[in-house]
Amino acid sequence: MLAAFVLLTWNQVSGQRFVTKKLKGKSDIKEEVVVYLKSGTMFSGYVKEWKVGELITIVTDAGGEYTFKGDTIEKVLQMKLYEKSMNTKFETPYNFKESGIYYAIKGSFIKGNNGDRANENPGLGISALVGKRFNRLVGVGVGVGYDSYILESGERVVPIFVEASGYLSPKHTTLAYGLSAGYSLAFNNQNYGIIDAKGGLMAHPTIGMRFGKRSMKYTLDLGYRFQKAEFTYRDLWDGRSRREQRLLYKRVTLRFGVLF
Repeated sequence: MLAAFVLLTWNQVSGQRFVTKKLKGKSDIKEEVVVYLKSGTMFSGYVKEWKVGELITIVTDAGGEYTFKGDTIEKVLQMKLYEKSMNTKFETPYNFKESGIYYAIKGSFIKGNNGDRANENPGLGISALVGKRFNRLVGVGVGVGYDSYILESGERVVPIFVEASGYLSPKHTTLAYGLSAGYSLAFNNQNYGIIDAKGGLMAHPTIGMRFGKRSMKYTLDLGYRFQKAEFTYRDLWDGRSRREQRLLYKRVTLRFGVLF
């Protein structure tokens, strides 16, 4: 009996020492919290005792000790967890639609060439297309555009084209390629003395990137456009002489587009 009593007493003492040490370790950590009361008041300090749902005792920086019962507490904000959550970067999951119908609108800046005709005057263009994407690497669409290769002239064409495009990797930002080919229509322009116009074949390889984390994506590419066309000019002074221009435009392009 005596041995059993001694053994029981030793176990209780050992257990008490273990619990005391554990609680002391918690207080050493000094978990910082903000206690919001239902009355609208809030207190900040370090946890001394916390029985979830029953009560919490905190010690403020000024040394004041406060105990709040569970039924008076609106919420308790643990600062360490809050700061960690604020520093955590939430990555938007990859959401590019790799197959199905797609639409695109693109605007082009067309670099001007040296020489007497262009005199380095740039051009502008716009296009719209609809297509079907078979997978990330291959999509095919048909489109129509409007291009002015020299802004201060009447040399403007309307290309009708087929475009193949694709993207290298399954990421929000990735390399992209494109290849357009088709035929462009040209039109007379009396204001500039163009009395006859004929379009021709068009080809336009590009390389660039696709980017954007939302459902709407954006593209930026650099390309080189080839365009055949013929324009016949009437002399604006005498109205009788004519001058025929058979052209092969070769232009560097910079395009920005929207995919949806």
